[in-house]
Amino acid sequence: MEPNLLQTLPAEPILALLAVFAAGLLSVATPCVLPMVPITLGTLGVTRATTRGRALLTAAAYMAGIVLTFTVLGTAFALSGRMLGSLMAHPATAIALAALFIALALSSFGLINFRLPDRLTQAAAKIGGHGPLGAFAAGLVAGVIAAPCIGPVLAAILTYVSTTRDALWGAALLASYGAGFGLPFLIVGAFALRLPKSGPWMEAVKGLFGIALLLGAYWFLRGAFPALRIAGSLSGGATELAIGLIGYAILASLWHVSRFLRALRLVAIGLAVLGGVYGMNALLAPTLTWCAESPEASCLPASCEGRERTIVLFTAEWCPSCHELESVTLRDPRVIDRLQRYGKIIVDVDRNPEAADRAGIRGIPTMIFLDGDCEGSARMTGYRGPEDFIRMLDEVERR
Repeated sequence: MEPNLLQTLPAEPILALLAVFAAGLLSVATPCVLPMVPITLGTLGVTRATTRGRALLTAAAYMAGIVLTFTVLGTAFALSGRMLGSLMAHPATAIALAALFIALALSSFGLINFRLPDRLTQAAAKIGGHGPLGAFAAGLVAGVIAAPCIGPVLAAILTYVSTTRDALWGAALLASYGAGFGLPFLIVGAFALRLPKSGPWMEAVKGLFGIALLLGAYWFLRGAFPALRIAGSLSGGATELAIGLIGYAILASLWHVSRFLRALRLVAIGLAVLGGVYGMNALLAPTLTWCAESPEASCLPASCEGRERTIVLFTAEWCPSCHELESVTLRDPRVIDRLQRYGKIIVDVDRNPEAADRAGIRGIPTMIFLDGDCEGSARMTGYRGPEDFIRMLDEVERR
């Protein structure tokens, strides 16, 4: 199959980092944050700095504090997810996470309030002082002050990070988000640039986050419930998504909102979510053909015959990490090309627990690599990205 550029996007970590970086930038363009940028910089003494170098250093220290806080949060949430691995792999967890994302989306649409206690935000606002050290201290708590607006977005990213159970990846994602969030403070502070005027367009930005959060809720439910994996169309889904997003942005930016316009907003939200769902299902559709092992019929003889290698994947419908492996790693064009000459067997541990017991499976997803005699030569447990998976294949094939 000819590799499609769109198929490579989910497999590239750099794109995920750019996505959360963009989310950080957009988080500044919200009603709670954008008006506070010049006020914050003035409080820290950036606008009164005697030299541009001093202003740049102070603004950079503030940004560094922001990045450090988010990096620590990302690491902590990834480690907590690792400790709760069995809980994260249960359908009830998918439902709970989807419900959380829906609640965060409603907050982004302004239907419910997401606020930290006033005492906490007021105390956080008093931290810091003039100069780089004070700016760094203020940056450490900037997320607390901005919580009413960035809370839903930040909570969604942290929730996702907890499902990856990868501390390094979690730290990288949140550091990228923090860099995006802190960059406008650095640029404005260093070069005294004017900010866009406040207005209803900032509510539109929050609403676009809400649509993304609804799609995130679907992603969790899709992994746990196969019935939700409807057929998708990439071109049609992208068109509907674009029309819905643009329509919502325009409608949300209007000063005067009537009941009719509110209804049109709901239509735009529904169209964008539907388009995102269709596009997501098209991107995540399986591309490799697997033989399904069952108690009634074994795939091993046919898979091993005439092949040097066979790969056996142990998975389950309720396992988020399994679906991530299937939708990211096993859809990478390089991985697809390498596995074309492999025999491929898939085992659902719920439908075929005997096979899992015989193989000594202790966690999923697990892949067992078999040689030409159908003897196990290596195994891999847990999610691996495309690069790690290809390195694993290299090691197996050298044996």
